[in-house]
Amino acid sequence: MSSITIFREITLKQIVTEESKERTRQQMREQLVSLNNEQVEFEENKNKTLTEFSLKGADVNQINKIRQQFDTQAAKYHVGRDEIRMNMIALDELKVGEEVIIGSVEGPFEIKVGDRLDTAVKAEIVLRDGIVVEIRQ
Repeated sequence: MSSITIFREITLKQIVTEESKERTRQQMREQLVSLNNEQVEFEENKNKTLTEFSLKGADVNQINKIRQQFDTQAAKYHVGRDEIRMNMIALDELKVGEEVIIGSVEGPFEIKVGDRLDTAVKAEIVLRDGIVVEIRQ
């Protein structure tokens, strides 16, 4: 056998443009709105559930346990919101023309006897505003 097909990770990179920054900023704003809406709904459910348990005569320990579970979930909303805000700050610091990694995909690659493995497993696709502008191997 003189060759074999392997699967390799292909890094996806985005060249930062004003358009890509604005598109990403808008996506982050939408994530914040969605997260805030989820939290409002969550708070309403929390209050409703705690009231129902109180009216049903649940003991203090049960109510405190439920409240603690709700508080843990509420903290996750705060962490999520903070992460989005930190990402927005990082986005603002990116320079136009800079390359950033946006993800990866797997793809097949035929490797032959005599190929250097370290170069065979490295590949990048570079995008500008969603259009492939370069493929690096």
